[in-house]
Amino acid sequence: MKKILLVIVGSIIHICVLGQGLRELPGQMISAQLGAGKNGTGDLYGLMVGFEYEKLFRPKLSWSTELAMTIHDGEDQLLVQLDNFPQEDMSYRFTTAGMQLAGKIGYHAARTKNADYGIKLGVGARYQSTSLADDREILFPALTGYPIPLRILRNTEPQRTIAAVALTQLFARYTFKRNIIAGALAGLQLDTNGDVIFPQFSFSIGKRF
Repeated sequence: MKKILLVIVGSIIHICVLGQGLRELPGQMISAQLGAGKNGTGDLYGLMVGFEYEKLFRPKLSWSTELAMTIHDGEDQLLVQLDNFPQEDMSYRFTTAGMQLAGKIGYHAARTKNADYGIKLGVGARYQSTSLADDREILFPALTGYPIPLRILRNTEPQRTIAAVALTQLFARYTFKRNIIAGALAGLQLDTNGDVIFPQFSFSIGKRF
C-alpha cells in the first residue's frame, strides 16, 4: 500500500512539475522562414520566404497569421546550331511569383519546455503573377522553311490572379536559451486558381515572448 501511495504521490509531483514547465514556456512567438518548394502547375522549383506570428490560446492549440512570398522559375530549353555560326540559346524562360496572407490553427501534439511539434491548418488569400504561357508550341524548319525554329505562345488565362488558399503544415521546433527558437516545417498548399505548391520544406528561426 505504501509503495502504491508513493507511486501516486510521485506521479502527481511529476505532473505538477511538468505542467509548471509548460506554463513557463512563453505563449507568443514571431518567426521568419526560408525554404523551397515545387509549383506543381508547371513543375517549377523555387524559393519561399515567410514571416509568422503565433499565440497559444489552449495548452495544445494556437492560432497564427503568416505573410509569405514565393518565386518559382523554369525554362523550355532550346539550343540552335546553324552552319558556321556559334550555338545559340533560344530557350523560353518564365517566372511565377506570389504573395499571400493566411490564418492558421495549430495543434501541438507534443509540447515541452524546450520542444514542440504538431500540425497546422489554414486558409488565406494569394496574389500571383506569372509569365508562363498556357500553351507553347515549337515549329521546326522542316515545317516552316525558316532557318531557325519558331515558337508560338498562347495565353488563355490572366497574367495576374487572386485566389483563395488552403494549406497544411507539419512543424517541429526547439527553444534555446533566451527563448530563441529554430525549427523546420513541411507542407502542402492548394488554391482556387488550380496551383499546387508541393512539396515544400522550410527552416525557421524566431523568438518566444
